[in-house]
Amino acid sequence: MVAIQILADKTDNFNAFISFMIQALPTDATILDPFAPALAVLMPLFLLLAYIPPVYNMTFKIVREKESRIKETMRIMGMTDLPYWMSWFVFYTLVNTIVTTLSWGILCVNVITYSKPFYIWIFFWLYG
Repeated sequence: MVAIQILADKTDNFNAFISFMIQALPTDATILDPFAPALAVLMPLFLLLAYIPPVYNMTFKIVREKESRIKETMRIMGMTDLPYWMSWFVFYTLVNTIVTTLSWGILCVNVITYSKPFYIWIFFWLYG
């Protein structure tokens, strides 16, 4: 309406009119992938199964260390809590990186072809 009024004022023709036409934006061809719904259901399950053994193993190691009182022995020798827990953090981060890279590598072969591989790797790593 504003554009029509500006046109009428500039041309001194009050019958001036701008016609509008709506046209669909051309897009690429749609990719119909029947594997996508199955992947949406199964991938979370497989990711969960991939990350359960490292978490179980880490929990087992921490409990075993609590039973053997290695942490208390190291505290007697002068070690603080920060290096102790940082060592566990670094260890689990390395394990997480290995599991993430293996899962990502398996899925990169003909499964996640339309996604950026780095974003998928970051998503898996943050999940772990």
